[in-house]
Formats: sequence, C-alpha cells, structure tokens
Amino acid sequence: MMSFFNHYSALLIPALLLVAGVLGMRRRPALRRRGWILGAAVLIYSAGWLALRPVARSTEPVSGQPLLLEVQSPYCLGCVALKPIVDRLENQMRGRLTVRRVDIQSNEGRQLVEQYGIEFTPTFLLFDRFGKEHWRGVGHLDAARVRAILEKQQESQ
Repeated sequence: MMSFFNHYSALLIPALLLVAGVLGMRRRPALRRRGWILGAAVLIYSAGWLALRPVARSTEPVSGQPLLLEVQSPYCLGCVALKPIVDRLENQMRGRLTVRRVDIQSNEGRQLVEQYGIEFTPTFLLFDRFGKEHWRGVGHLDAARVRAILEKQQESQ
C-alpha cells in the first residue's frame, strides 16, 4: 500500500485536496462563490506537473562510461521534486556520466524492481563503467557524492 501511495502521490494528494475542497464548499454555502479559486488551483497544479514531471528516456548507456540509473514514476512527487537536480547533474557531467530514467510501471522498470529490490521511487543507482553498483539513493540524490565517486574512479584509472 505504501509503495502505491509513493508511486502515485502526485495524483492522490491533489485529488484528496480537491475532494476536501468540494466537501467544504457543500457544507459552507458562502464558499461556493469562491469555487473558482479551487478550479484555478487545480489548473495551476496540473500545468506545473505537466511541465516538471520526469519522463523516462531509453538512452542506451555509453560504453565505458559510468551510469546513473533513476527508477522513477511520473506520478511521484519526490520524482518531480528531484527532476531539476538530476537534470543539472546530467548537464554538468555530460560526457563523463550517462543518466538513464526508467519508469517503474514499464516492463523494464518491473524487471529492475525485481533485479535490484527497489520498493520506492525515486531510487538512484550509480554503476561504474564495468557495471558494478557503487551507490544507491532511495528518495534522494546526493549529487556531491556522485561527483566524488566519479572523480575517485577517474583518478584511479
């Protein structure tokens, strides 16, 4: 149950707030005149989610390059919140790190869940160029640690 809420939190929380708002307007007729505020809030939230939601990309890892794998759901608030951080890290490490996003609800995502024991989104897995896992973050991305691991690997080569 908890993982369901985690994967769909970006849909469930606003739906619950919308239901609470509608019920509140039914109980207090004076609030009905302000129903447009509730409608505007729903539209603003929807537009923000559409603009910021993480989208799975099937980028193939570059041979000989470390891989940061993000197992995410486009309906997860944590995934939406971390998207700018992941994008920034991807841009800063371009050419030295491949970032791959996989939707947990896809066939590939379900396989990764079984293979790596993933329960919550977002989950980040950092692999070296040989495919060995070096770091795992559940619900957070420690960009400084990822950079430090990559720099240490480059020094040892």
